[in-house]
Amino acid sequence: MRPLFQSFPELESAVANAGFAHLPTPVELHSFSGKAIYVKRDDLTHSSYGGNKVRKLELILPQAQRAGARRVVTFGATGTHHGLATAVFCRQIGLQCEVLLFDQPVTEAVQDNIRMLAAQGAELKHCGSLANTLRRFYLHPGRLQRRNYFLFAGGSNVLGVLAFINAALELKQQVDAGACEPPERIYCPASSNATLAGLTLGIALAGLPTQVIGVRVGPAKVGPFDSCTVKSVRALMQKTVRWLQRQGAEWTVPVPSPHVSDDWYGDGYGHQYAAAEAAAELFSETTELPLDPTYTAKCFAAVLADRSDGPIMYWHTLNSMPLAPLAEGFNSQQLPDSLIDTL
Repeated sequence: MRPLFQSFPELESAVANAGFAHLPTPVELHSFSGKAIYVKRDDLTHSSYGGNKVRKLELILPQAQRAGARRVVTFGATGTHHGLATAVFCRQIGLQCEVLLFDQPVTEAVQDNIRMLAAQGAELKHCGSLANTLRRFYLHPGRLQRRNYFLFAGGSNVLGVLAFINAALELKQQVDAGACEPPERIYCPASSNATLAGLTLGIALAGLPTQVIGVRVGPAKVGPFDSCTVKSVRALMQKTVRWLQRQGAEWTVPVPSPHVSDDWYGDGYGHQYAAAEAAAELFSETTELPLDPTYTAKCFAAVLADRSDGPIMYWHTLNSMPLAPLAEGFNSQQLPDSLIDTL
């Protein structure tokens, strides 16, 4: 049983759980240029496609099915890990998937992602800008149809936050079992907020003496609206606690203030810069695992800049499973013309 349901047995009837994530994920201690850092291996959440989105989707997708949906509609950048994970697991459990895409700098990894999305059966809609993508998501003509389940980017809804409350409680069990010391700080990428919101709430609930730091890798605002700020993360945390209380769960700790680091965003979403590239090279040399320039390289650059003496943990959110099988059967005719032009 997931530790979330051990802490809140009231949720067993309220939250469907597909149980397809391979949990708990291991904690490893590595030395990076003489600096000891714990790595939480969420790249190993599933043998088909790992990463932090799998934790969220094992709660979100069965809930969509319970609501009578046959199609999940979501959105992300052209290199979206969330969109790909959603497409992979929708296909595995028999749901259709539609992904609205906004532009990010075109790299080989982005091109590969587009091919995999199409090969996994996702219906792709290229929307251009983030603002236009948001308009098409919220004004989607399928909004009034019960067959459609609309999922915010990154799996960032209450269920996504619950998945990372569970992750923090999982870490507490590992600390208690002696797998690692209680971290002084945990670093995770922050963009659509659920990972940071859930870890912050879960660490408080677990009673660990740990500060969770979200390294912002997405825009702080979209137009006048907060997208990845302390305000937006805290609002999602408060919404989740209110939802838990409506289910009859007793929330016993104050909602803490989240921590968002704005120092590593660089020139924009998906743009590379030198510190992140150097961090990715060091991480790969030490662990033989890749980092991506959009999320994890920027986050790990922040980890390396931490000069504290206490135990530090980097929460590794990027899939490490082989990608080639996910692109099998790709046909460019599956893509809209505007995406073919990017390949």
